[in-house]
Amino acid sequence: MILITSMGGCASTSFIAWSQRRVKCNCAINSEGIRNKGPGSNPKGLKHRKSPPTQNDPYLFRKNSFDRTDLNEGPIKRAVFLYDNPYSMTLSLFRRNIAGGHAMAVTGNRPSHANKLSTFLELKKDSFGFNEQFKAWSQKNNKIDYPILMVNFNSMWENIDHIFGFMGIDLSHKKTFLRKNERQDRFASLNQTDKNALKEIYGELDSTMKKFAGVHIV
Repeated sequence: MILITSMGGCASTSFIAWSQRRVKCNCAINSEGIRNKGPGSNPKGLKHRKSPPTQNDPYLFRKNSFDRTDLNEGPIKRAVFLYDNPYSMTLSLFRRNIAGGHAMAVTGNRPSHANKLSTFLELKKDSFGFNEQFKAWSQKNNKIDYPILMVNFNSMWENIDHIFGFMGIDLSHKKTFLRKNERQDRFASLNQTDKNALKEIYGELDSTMKKFAGVHIV
């Protein structure tokens, strides 16, 4: 299977749902390991894993997901990891009121910010585990035996041929691919105090991300 994992807030649900109709991949709503589809806050799911799963991960096997036939099984042949800059991802999660659930999906812990951006900025804590997650996927360890294509959301459309080639999707499907919508820069609309707080939490991660090409294989 092709594993598609993301840091959240970068169109991963739409991308996985589109990909499911063309290649064997994981669930678009992160429901591995539970009896029914959803919820997205499920830490057993594969969609927002904090680190690349090994081939013996229990939730790569249907028997550990109540033998649900709507789920695909491993082994993982290749993986795609989607990310955006940490400011955009954070603001997207809070805007859609799913920040708490997303943090649980990644870390397994319920955050104390209660889906309030103001509280998150006051606490100045990376409750999403973004720093550890990006490091784990961009610097995979020797237990991971499959290639990972790191994809910056903002570079997706200009590199679609490369992405399709990696995933084994015929280029004829480009005409049906997700339409690129202009994203609003919500970081720019923040007051300076809130900008500084976000930079204190994620400034180093943002700088690290900027060192990488739009798409690259690890």
